[in-house]
Amino acid sequence: MNEQDQKKLTFLGVSPIIFLTTVLYAVPIIVINHFFRQFFEIKCIPNNILIGVATVLLCIGIPLYVATLKMLKAAYKNQELVTGGLFSICRNPLFAVVIFMLLPGIVLFFNSWLLLTIPVFMVVMFKIFIHGEESLMEREFREEYIQYKNRTPALFPKFWKFRK
Repeated sequence: MNEQDQKKLTFLGVSPIIFLTTVLYAVPIIVINHFFRQFFEIKCIPNNILIGVATVLLCIGIPLYVATLKMLKAAYKNQELVTGGLFSICRNPLFAVVIFMLLPGIVLFFNSWLLLTIPVFMVVMFKIFIHGEESLMEREFREEYIQYKNRTPALFPKFWKFRK
């Protein structure tokens, strides 16, 4: 039995490794931003607009994250594949919400384009590490997951494909 055959699908999946690598990237970026803040300010957009956009992103993102997490927990407990709701527009809505809403929402409060590289870095880490989790999903749910994977993007949502 090879190493891939011994791996089990876990609730956290590849989240810990993506989170850890993103934190390892973010810490020096935050330190650099702190000491050289004036060089990284977003000057082309008024600060009150940045704060407004950040607030909207967080006000939408937090409830979406919580709702998606609840759906995912229930599906994991029942060993079911979720393909409705936010999962109908992208296969990894928790990552999508974090990358496109929560992280940008948080970093916009600091008015720094350098900090906006953190969600970009997280997209790269997602692209690198998600394949292992998807292999486990294919092994667990077989043809059902393969069909779902073929019709649903991994991260960038197709909002027009939303199904309850």
